[in-house]
Amino acid sequence: MNNQYVTPAVYKKFSGGFMIVGLLTLILGVIFLNPAAGSHRDNLNSTRFWAVLLQNGLYWMFLVNTATFFMVICILAMAGWQVAFRRVAEAISSVVPLMAILTLIIIFSIVFGHRTDIYPWLDKEMVNHDEVLKGKSGFLNPGVYSIVSLLFIGIWSLISKKLRDFSRESDRLGTMDYETGKKWMNRNIFWAAFYIISFGLSVGSTIPWLWIMSIDAHWFSTMFSWYTFGSTFVSGMALLTIFVVYFKNQGQLAFVTQEHLQDLGKFMFAFSILWTYLTKDYFI
Repeated sequence: MNNQYVTPAVYKKFSGGFMIVGLLTLILGVIFLNPAAGSHRDNLNSTRFWAVLLQNGLYWMFLVNTATFFMVICILAMAGWQVAFRRVAEAISSVVPLMAILTLIIIFSIVFGHRTDIYPWLDKEMVNHDEVLKGKSGFLNPGVYSIVSLLFIGIWSLISKKLRDFSRESDRLGTMDYETGKKWMNRNIFWAAFYIISFGLSVGSTIPWLWIMSIDAHWFSTMFSWYTFGSTFVSGMALLTIFVVYFKNQGQLAFVTQEHLQDLGKFMFAFSILWTYLTKDYFI
């Protein structure tokens, strides 16, 4: 395959216009909805602004990271069927470093801006008078929050870039001999395995606790991280499928067949069932 997609000019104009509007809205929100320190709880619009910003930042961070997770599980399973549209997953995963920077800016602005209306555990006086918050203060504090966030976001960004570099390297090398191919495959497997471990320790446990569940630190669920994973994986596979269908309709992805689309649909269906199963724990 030697195809390269060129975004139509009209799409670029619309995208540019939306980004300008979004940037202006963000700037105006920061200027007019950012009260003086200590008055956060008295300004509902300010709380809504930062809560929505946090929600959107985390949603898209998890969403694009799903593309990396999909590539990793295919590498470890030695699945060849996804090669026909792997470039689409790689393109989505290329946004991981950008979303990492934006997400860090948002969460650090909240934490170091002492937004106690978002994270009550930032209020030291409240923690001292609340046994639940005091008991969780060992990990619900700005230091642990910042270190864990930086560590795992850095790992996600690094490995997504590594896997894309390996993929481009295979294009440059062409047909490999046995030894070269074995070394190339072993490097892919090593970084994929490292990612799976970090993914289990982050998205599968600590990160959703810190970023989302700690908004209401009195409530907890041992299944919340997997609920978060299930919902974002369904969304991520839906995004990947939309792009695959779009590019296929544009005459790209010549080797993608109906079976590929069916398999993507099976992923969406399977994890939507998992998501539904986990959801019942919250509403029943």
